[in-house]
Amino acid sequence: MGVRAMVGRREAKEWGKEHLKGLFSSPSAPFTPDFSLDKAGVVKNIERVVANGASGVGFGFLDAFGLTIAQRKQTMNLVAETTGDRAMCIFYTADHSVAETIDLSLHARAIGAEAIILWVPYEWASSQDQMHDYIKYVAGKVDMPIVAFNTPHSGMTMTHETMARIAKIPNVCGFKNAIKDPQHTIRAMEMFGAEVVLSYPFEDHLLEMTVQHGQQALLGSTSVYLMQSPERQPIIDYLRLAQQGDMVGATRIRDELAPLREVWASIYEVLWDDKKAAHPVGLVKYWMDILGMAGGPMGPPMQQPDEAAKAAFRECLDVAGWERLLFPSRF
Repeated sequence: MGVRAMVGRREAKEWGKEHLKGLFSSPSAPFTPDFSLDKAGVVKNIERVVANGASGVGFGFLDAFGLTIAQRKQTMNLVAETTGDRAMCIFYTADHSVAETIDLSLHARAIGAEAIILWVPYEWASSQDQMHDYIKYVAGKVDMPIVAFNTPHSGMTMTHETMARIAKIPNVCGFKNAIKDPQHTIRAMEMFGAEVVLSYPFEDHLLEMTVQHGQQALLGSTSVYLMQSPERQPIIDYLRLAQQGDMVGATRIRDELAPLREVWASIYEVLWDDKKAAHPVGLVKYWMDILGMAGGPMGPPMQQPDEAAKAAFRECLDVAGWERLLFPSRF
């Protein structure tokens, strides 16, 4: 938690094994009604994620499309200042411009971030070699730990062989492996898990991945703040019980989350569409608003969920019993 010592590329892998542990999440940056950056909302969201027990917080994936480089830096500053030494800061710094990626990464380092997360923009994902070369080039310009993000949003996903090559880059200390198949991450663990931290970033298999395969971190999931609250952190609770050897108790709490997990999975189905992957940012923001966070409107030209979609989603959430699960004191 909150280790602010500057770590360079030579120490990155050792640092990752020691410190990349627990739950990490990057809440969406909110906008005001006139689509300015909601600075107070950024602070509110980070306070909530920290209160939910996150080991690390970040920013830069969900809203990079809607912000200028200056606004991304401003948001990073707010996140770092708000977090203080209560949790690690790990920022998503990729941009379609390599120069801007390096600039954002150096800014993250300058404000004390422990690491950055890099995914490969789709223009650079036209071959496995280019995916490797993009991360290697940025790593050579930024002397800090890097988590590589393997995601369908790049337009092409990394093979295990490419991941193994990237794992050899000195800065690279981990992978957020967003291939919706736990066996893909398990195979990577078998191949080069001794070198870097590997994370299957989906809560639905977190208990099994932790207990059976030694996964030490959930590197980025909205479930950390959508399926927990400052009053109750069921994900942290079931992991703690599992670590204590109480698998019956851990499974019971994990199963209690099934209704909320189904709601989460239902809105994320669009992300697993091989033909047209889309992130459900609109409903994520609306869910944040329901929970008392700052979701706010979608940045243009992205479309807001209409009232019918909001009503249907709210009904699903209410049927799942979100309030009783996460805010039991209200009852």
